[in-house]
Amino acid sequence: MEAKESLREFQTRLAEKLKAAEATQGVSSKLGFSAGGRHWLVALDQINEVVTVPALTEVPWSKPWFAGVASVRGSLYGCVDLAAYLGLAAPLPPGEARILLAHPRFGVNTALRVERALGLRGVADLVPEPAEVDAPRWHIARWHDRDGQFWTEISMESLVSTPAYLEAGM
Repeated sequence: MEAKESLREFQTRLAEKLKAAEATQGVSSKLGFSAGGRHWLVALDQINEVVTVPALTEVPWSKPWFAGVASVRGSLYGCVDLAAYLGLAAPLPPGEARILLAHPRFGVNTALRVERALGLRGVADLVPEPAEVDAPRWHIARWHDRDGQFWTEISMESLVSTPAYLEAGM
C-alpha cells in the first residue's frame, strides 16, 4: 500500500513541476507518441495518465479497432487501437504498448492504445505546417521538428466525442 501511495505522490509532484515549469518558461509542452508509423502530440491536460497496457478483455461483436476493456486502478476503460481506428495499420498484438487515458472531465472512460510514448515535446522547438486537406476536426495542428519529422497534434476531447469513435459495436 505504501508503494502505491508513493507512486501517486510522485505522479502528483511531477505533474505540479511540469505545470510550474510551463508557466515559468512560457513554453507549451505536449506529449509525443507514435501510432501507425506516425508521430502525434496531445496536450497534457487532455490525458489523465499513460500506462503500460494491462490485460485487455476482448469484447464480442465489436469493431476490429476496439482493442477491448482494461481495468486501471479499479476503473474500466474502453481501449481503441488508434492506428487501426485510423486505418493506418492492423491492430497491435498484445505486448509492450501504452495506453493514454482520456481525462475524466470528458465523461468517457476511454483510452488510446499506441505503439509507444515518446516523451514531452516543446512547441517552441517545432515549426508549424499547413493544415491537411480534409483533416478530421480533432486534428488541431501539424508541425515538423529539426529532423524533418512531422507531428500531428490532436484534441483528445474532440476525438472521444466523435460519433464514429463512440460506435465501437458491429
